[in-house]
Amino acid sequence: MLIPATIILISTVAVVERYTRPGDLSAVSSSAPMAPVTDAKIGTSIGFAAPDFTLPTTGDKEFRLSDYRGKNVILNFWATWCGPCRYEVPALKALYDKYGDGGTVIVAVNSLDNLDAAASYAKDNDLNFIIPLDPRGVVTDLYHIRGMPTTLFINDKGIITSIKIGPFINVEEIEDRLTSFK
Repeated sequence: MLIPATIILISTVAVVERYTRPGDLSAVSSSAPMAPVTDAKIGTSIGFAAPDFTLPTTGDKEFRLSDYRGKNVILNFWATWCGPCRYEVPALKALYDKYGDGGTVIVAVNSLDNLDAAASYAKDNDLNFIIPLDPRGVVTDLYHIRGMPTTLFINDKGIITSIKIGPFINVEEIEDRLTSFK
């Protein structure tokens, strides 16, 4: 009785793993942490230097967090299957439309999602900010993300200055967090 139940459990986990975390890990790397400009330790809490990572994007380019040192970064973790994530997309889009990449870069890491769904969603919603793809959740795990959406604000020195778990309701709520960059 125990052996058939174990086989069913393992099979179920394998199917869920296949469809919720598709893709090839060869394109994903969480490189050695970037050397911070300050003496801050590397970590995923406020006051720590954000860990560096590299991921492919929906635009078939490579995104490396350390390439954006010198700019403020809004690092958002989301998925197309996440209702609250879809709810906050208009606020992120409005922020991008209002400011573009002028000093603050929006990076929306699509996590634990189907790559085609992520690319289609970005195109259908005219999302022009950077969308790195993390289908297996490697970077999501690196950042200890436990709920989506989660957004980290990283200043121009690479230090995490604010963290928001849950969706932003409107662009003004995001703008209030921009003051943390100072």
